[in-house]
Amino acid sequence: MLKKSDLKVIHGGALAKGLPDENFISAYATDTRLMGVVVIYIKWQFTGLAAMEKKSRTLHQFFYIETTEDGIESYRGIYGDDEDELSLMEQSMLGGLGASRVPLTMNEAVYLVQTYAELTRAFGNLLPDEVEEYDFVLRRAVSLSAEREKNLFSRLCGDIDTANQLVNYFLMRYFARDFTATEMLMAEGTDINKEQVSGGESATLCRNEISEPSEEQASDLYICESVLEDDRGHRIVVSEVGVSRVDERLVVSSFEVSSLLSISHAEAAMKLARPEYVTVYEIAGSVDSVLYELDIQYMGALQNLTEGGRLYIAFNDNNKHMDNRVYLLNDDVKEILYVTVEDQLIIGCYTLAGIKRLENRLLLSRSARQLVEVAKFEFKEPILYDYTASYGGDFVSYVEEIMGFEDE
Repeated sequence: MLKKSDLKVIHGGALAKGLPDENFISAYATDTRLMGVVVIYIKWQFTGLAAMEKKSRTLHQFFYIETTEDGIESYRGIYGDDEDELSLMEQSMLGGLGASRVPLTMNEAVYLVQTYAELTRAFGNLLPDEVEEYDFVLRRAVSLSAEREKNLFSRLCGDIDTANQLVNYFLMRYFARDFTATEMLMAEGTDINKEQVSGGESATLCRNEISEPSEEQASDLYICESVLEDDRGHRIVVSEVGVSRVDERLVVSSFEVSSLLSISHAEAAMKLARPEYVTVYEIAGSVDSVLYELDIQYMGALQNLTEGGRLYIAFNDNNKHMDNRVYLLNDDVKEILYVTVEDQLIIGCYTLAGIKRLENRLLLSRSARQLVEVAKFEFKEPILYDYTASYGGDFVSYVEEIMGFEDE
């Protein structure tokens, strides 16, 4: 098991003496460490021999970090200062995180990259391709004091203003076995049992419902019912999280699991059910022109080309959903759009207000005259994403089939 202390030592090398040709310009990281994902950006300018050997005097580096199982999941480097290319990369990397940018010094940025490179190896993973392009970052000799490291980690966590935020973040990281993060959220001297949820493997927090303290309970004790998913299936965990305020900062002061119960897939589906609102349009004109407009408008969305069409998943601009008393895994999804090979545009949202906003935006778009509304649905649980994962043909026929409708 990787210990926090294992990440303290950053090794420089003899080659570090040859590094002055890489001049640091700027850097930032996203404040999403508690979501389990961080993006690190560094800009360098080359001088001397390095400038002659590189494609450009300027290099922009993007590192996508997953802190639970992968470490540095992907890397992208861009030479030169093409604003459109940089904007596209930023949208691609940061678009789904709901993040703010935290400015970093050179030591902080390099320290983070080296720390997560060590974590990548500790997970048994290889560093992303093009290591030679960021090898000078891995070899640069840097160090941070324990106090500066703690301050840096705190800045990457963003602001926690409410008990609900704290409890949801804490449980998310605890069940993921990300104890580096949970320690930062706890009051100094607080000791918790890290093995209260048996199995020793990380789990995803799919749902968490927080019951606020009643008059009979301690005012700082929050009862939580959590639905987890891991390789063994789904479980419900009931726990008690103590919250206190220390030096104007909300912290976890205690944590105890009260009960743990395995549940079936059907029971989990009932627990995780939520409404989904879907509107279906036939594209009466050029599908390519609709795709072109969506590509521009949803540049920062997660895009995926499937057998049945092109999928766009847009995320919220922030992580305010972590303040909800009832947290659901996909609360950060703002809207889903799917252009099918059947020349349909299918849009979906989890709220009625959301689908209305999306419909109005399409009515004001350049593609409005090409879109003919053919159906509107309200489902008790989401089905649109499942439809995109399989070649379902016409969506209306797909719905009729899975709902068991018969021809009259």
